[in-house]
Amino acid sequence: MSHEQACPRCRTHNLLAVLSLPDTWTNASGNQARVISDVPLCARCDADDPFAGPVVTYFAVHGSAQPETAPHLARCLLRWIEHARPPKPDRNVLNAEAEAWYCGDL
Repeated sequence: MSHEQACPRCRTHNLLAVLSLPDTWTNASGNQARVISDVPLCARCDADDPFAGPVVTYFAVHGSAQPETAPHLARCLLRWIEHARPPKPDRNVLNAEAEAWYCGDL
């Protein structure tokens, strides 16, 4: 379990993992750009998610990966990975960050 990086959604230190997925974006010129998008797995934000929740529950019960339960953890992780999708950007947040950058606040 990682305590170094905060969850980008709730800002708590409940981040369990970060999955990096290939993605494509269309830029302002209409061209496709290949990017890597991070999908966080947070004990607080994802506990009720049907695909991420079992991983959260595993770490709540076991604390860390255990050799005797590795097959179960692997199944839970694979199910989460199969259904994980890169988050879509929030235009309001992007616009606020751009405005802050133009104003010299970033």
